[in-house]
Amino acid sequence: MPTKLRACLRFFPLALLLLSGCAKQGMPTGGQKDVTPPQMRLMSPPNSMLNSNTQEFTIEFDEYVVIKDADNNILISPPMKERPDVKTKGKGIRVTIKDTLLPNTTYLFQFKEAIADFTEGNLLPSIEYVFSTGDYIDSMTLGGKVVEALSMEHDKDPVSVWLFDDERYQQAVNAMSDTNISAPQPNYITRSDKNGLFCFNNIKPGQYRIVAIKDEDKSGTVGIDETVAFLDSAAAATVMIPDSTTKKTLSKDDSIHVADTVKKASTDSVAKKQTITLRLSSSKVEHQRLTSSKFTSPGKVVITSLSPLQNPSIDAGGEAIVWRLNNSRDTLSLWTLRKECDSLQLIVTDTTGINDTLKLKYQSRRRSLGGGQQNVLTQSLTMKFSSTTLPFFDTLRLSYSTPLDTTKCRLDSAACIMMLKDSSIEYCNAIVDNKTMQVRLLYRFSQAEKYSVKIKPGCFTDIYNVSNDSLQSSITVTKAEDYGNLTFTIDGKGAVIVELLDDKGKVMQTKCLDLDASSGDEDDHKVKFDHLKPAKYRLRVINDDNGNGKWDAGEFSSQRQPERVTYFDKTLDIRANWDFNEKMSVDN
Repeated sequence: MPTKLRACLRFFPLALLLLSGCAKQGMPTGGQKDVTPPQMRLMSPPNSMLNSNTQEFTIEFDEYVVIKDADNNILISPPMKERPDVKTKGKGIRVTIKDTLLPNTTYLFQFKEAIADFTEGNLLPSIEYVFSTGDYIDSMTLGGKVVEALSMEHDKDPVSVWLFDDERYQQAVNAMSDTNISAPQPNYITRSDKNGLFCFNNIKPGQYRIVAIKDEDKSGTVGIDETVAFLDSAAAATVMIPDSTTKKTLSKDDSIHVADTVKKASTDSVAKKQTITLRLSSSKVEHQRLTSSKFTSPGKVVITSLSPLQNPSIDAGGEAIVWRLNNSRDTLSLWTLRKECDSLQLIVTDTTGINDTLKLKYQSRRRSLGGGQQNVLTQSLTMKFSSTTLPFFDTLRLSYSTPLDTTKCRLDSAACIMMLKDSSIEYCNAIVDNKTMQVRLLYRFSQAEKYSVKIKPGCFTDIYNVSNDSLQSSITVTKAEDYGNLTFTIDGKGAVIVELLDDKGKVMQTKCLDLDASSGDEDDHKVKFDHLKPAKYRLRVINDDNGNGKWDAGEFSSQRQPERVTYFDKTLDIRANWDFNEKMSVDN
């Protein structure tokens, strides 16, 4: 074979390889995204050292790491007066202790989502480092759960949980009311996870009080307005941690789960076995005040308050006025009998503590008219039907925008309000209620029927002598079979508040019941919720300890617990034309 031919044949495979490589152009895929948090490789000095006086330790990982919010995410028990210095060092972190170590003390460092890998930011959920300055390591563990006292749901955000010995706990309570007493630091600290679970590790055997707190000011102490939880002041208030050598629970409440960390029990397993439930609430009460006051149109003023008004009084300085409260009693609407009134001085008082003088002026809208400016004073009587679907057990209503002058309304005129059903025509009377700003139509509707309702012009006249225009609407009446009925039997003692909630937690109906006032008849323990729309509902019962008809939060300074709340253990699926009967027990 000629030399040139052999050379070409040797070159041919290489040329094919180069051509195929050129045909597949594009960016490399780079592989799958790293979603694995850093893995711990080494602790130095080793974890669980005894008789250690080290002022520095390091933790090494399998990759470069960063530190996330060390002040909040690195928890130290017992707390140190001076925070350690925490820095990255190579593929790890170095912790330098600045405080003086106490003798015969077990120190626990918890890194709660404080460490993440450098490249992707994958968080290491938790890692702990422990050592003792004595010849043993405290090894007890206590777990529990933190929930909101009213909803009984856990908070997804971390909540601080503290253990105090009896002396420090009492000092913390006294510091709430006596500024001369300094609030103490807890003996041990931890925090709840996204499921509300918490776990104390490496506890010294002894007697403690437990507190959970949303420590928003990061003070490490219980503030007067903070959201706090603590155990009942009864037998379970004090948690008795047994000596690990006896393996005996000394608490009067023997259902409290205590574990020995020497057995390497995981935080989750300990917390999930617990029966300690801390119920968070805040006793913070904002002082009642008026939050806004202004003219919304000439002759009309709207005033709002922070909390519901109880018994308001208004002095308009001789100006003739009409006013009403809304259903929630936190919005007061006021009209002057002079339609053109654009300035007022009002003195508003209420038994909730309000005593305010208001000087108000209408800020008029202006429009150009012939090159000049003039005030636009608008006022009209607006009326509308409450709904086009009328529940068979309800009354058809008309709402209106301005108080009516009942002396000028044609409430009993047979030709004013017409009800048309099929081809028949009937008339009805009406009742005006200026307190609710509604007209009730006095007519007996038939179930499952359709009506055409007509209101003639001039039937109603407001305080400004403005009458309504004609109004017409088609009304469909429901029937009893469209609804479900629910009867609940409550087993318990004392006064209770029974609340029916929708599937989003909104209160739909509320009923109060005194279980102690029972005559012995089972019906005395029953509450009925009739004519419910088909939907999913929940039910909760509040132990109304002070009988004021509402749920009350707890207060740490007086050691008062929030009123206990019990939820029925299942969601109620109410169906049309069904009667439901359920029972539940309520603890005192």
